Amino acid sequence: MNNGSVKVLVTSGRTLSQGRAMEKGKMTSDYENAVAVCELDSTAMESLGIKNGETVVVKSDIGEIAVKAKLNKQLVPGIAFIPCGPYFNFLLDSYTQHTGMPGFKSLTVSIDAAPGAKILTVEELTKMIKEAT
Repeated sequence: MNNGSVKVLVTSGRTLSQGRAMEKGKMTSDYENAVAVCELDSTAMESLGIKNGETVVVKSDIGEIAVKAKLNKQLVPGIAFIPCGPYFNFLLDSYTQHTGMPGFKSLTVSIDAAPGAKILTVEELTKMIKEAT
């Protein structure tokens, strides 16, 4: 396993599995499984020494979050994808450059392998936000 990290440009959007899971509720394990992921290309996964489903920590200038790595063979090296939702929001700056829209499409992050790191539930993330305000 590599002890270093990879730097990538992460983008976000909605996914079909996320939409299906939202029908069951955003506090369900189905929803968490759909959005607590970071899709990576095979080059990034090899660089990190990880396999599909292993835990990674994604870090931006604003925050960091543990999610599962998911291989996406359609991604090009240097690009990652995290579905819109509470996990991606932990990485975003609230500054919208006067547009009213956060930077969902061009966020530079570093990703580290984090075997065994705890992936918080949506309920735990919500409690963290409430405690911080």
